[in-house]
Amino acid sequence: MRPLALFVLLLPSVPLQAAPYAYITNQGDDTVSVIDMEKNKVVTTIGVGHRPAGVAADHRGERVYVTNPESQNISVIDAKSQRVIKTLAMGEGPLAIAISPDDRQVYIADWYQSRIAILDSASLAVTGYIPVGKSPSGIAVDPDGSRIYVANRDDNDLMIVDLKRRQAIAAIPVGHAPFGVTLAPDRNQVFTANVKSSNISVVDLKTRKVVSTIGVGLFPYASAYDRTNRRLFVTNQRDDSISVIDLDKPEAVVNTLPVPEYPEGIALSPSGKALYVTSWFDGIVTVIDPVSLKIRDKIKTGEGSRAYGEFISPRL
Repeated sequence: MRPLALFVLLLPSVPLQAAPYAYITNQGDDTVSVIDMEKNKVVTTIGVGHRPAGVAADHRGERVYVTNPESQNISVIDAKSQRVIKTLAMGEGPLAIAISPDDRQVYIADWYQSRIAILDSASLAVTGYIPVGKSPSGIAVDPDGSRIYVANRDDNDLMIVDLKRRQAIAAIPVGHAPFGVTLAPDRNQVFTANVKSSNISVVDLKTRKVVSTIGVGLFPYASAYDRTNRRLFVTNQRDDSISVIDLDKPEAVVNTLPVPEYPEGIALSPSGKALYVTSWFDGIVTVIDPVSLKIRDKIKTGEGSRAYGEFISPRL
């Protein structure tokens, strides 16, 4: 009979996947709360720059990038050690941030300089800038890495940027003061959360036109697309709520969920089975079941929790 120890050694090596982590920027105390999403518990707190806002976790679970608008820099966090490994000066007002699908490029929108900086993730050097509109405030990246979609808040438009040519190729009028941008690749659509008109613009990428405008709560800030259930979840800052939009129904908004005060950042877990919502004024992350729409948990974070961007790291 073969010894058990030998049998174990002969088993194929299967990589284990660690629980995903959520990185929550706390603007009021210059920190990032790191949540173990399996336990729904803050496991560490990382000091970053002044008044952090935007955040982008890479797709390999290796790095997290945080924008600090008031210290005019970004913090680069090593997701293994949970430490800041680099602080980089970044224009006059870095806010929105996103990462290419291959994790090689990081895109940072400068609120005051009306441009996107392109950061090489290997060298951590800026390799160029792309002019965009006034007050760029949201970025979404195409899955093939060829384009980014930028919301220009003070121009009331969504800009399509060709990354190979490093230039804008279209500017599509949307609602008043677009902020968050969310891409639905399977629908060939982009959604902008229009803060001052309290609605969502649905942009068809084939025609490059707004095909629908959906009224939501007051001051919609960001959204998360649930591909499985064909829903869009929208944070409404001044209503302290989440609008639940069924994208296949003409009435669109099918539910409104109360959450702690001034919700901002929102993202689905990698499994799609949990929705995480940050609340700026209460310093709380609310965990919601995206199917039943029931609140599962509330996690206390730091002061002024924003988490604007893709704040969940897969932790591979």
